[in-house]
Amino acid sequence: MRAGLVVALGVLAFTAVSAAAAPQRPNGAPATCRHQSSFDFRRSAGDLIVGPLVLAGARRYTSPGTVAQFGGNKYPAIVRAGHRVTVELPRDIRRSTSLLYADDNWSMPDGERSVGDGHQAVAFRACTAARSGSSYDGHQATFWSGFVLATVPRCVRIRVWVDDELTPRRAAIPLGERCT
Repeated sequence: MRAGLVVALGVLAFTAVSAAAAPQRPNGAPATCRHQSSFDFRRSAGDLIVGPLVLAGARRYTSPGTVAQFGGNKYPAIVRAGHRVTVELPRDIRRSTSLLYADDNWSMPDGERSVGDGHQAVAFRACTAARSGSSYDGHQATFWSGFVLATVPRCVRIRVWVDDELTPRRAAIPLGERCT
């Protein structure tokens, strides 16, 4: 009986430590069906694909000059119809890198954007197939025009939370610096 109790307590303690160490899905700024753009995309070798998420052109190397001139790079975000994806930046780059895709960016006046205007995480909620205004490689999808803002060239490593998965997938964007 005592041995069983010790084992049960050990399992409980291990579970608590594991749960505390597991990354938690962030509450990203919402990018919803309401602010979708429309375009029919063809699959490209330069696209960064993570499950139902595509960042068009994000596998291609962006030069440091482009980062300096434009403050990052534009990567259309595409999510297959009916899916939910949250993209999160690592904490250590958040002062110099952000994501500019969320619904609140549509209410900002026209003009230049800075890293402070973006978000550390964005929660993309694709439209249903019936409401999708775009497609990717023949599949109904929702597309948001947006930007990865950066003040310095870097390999941007992102965590991508797909639908109800408990752990994020990982990907990297060579934004002025090659990813190894």
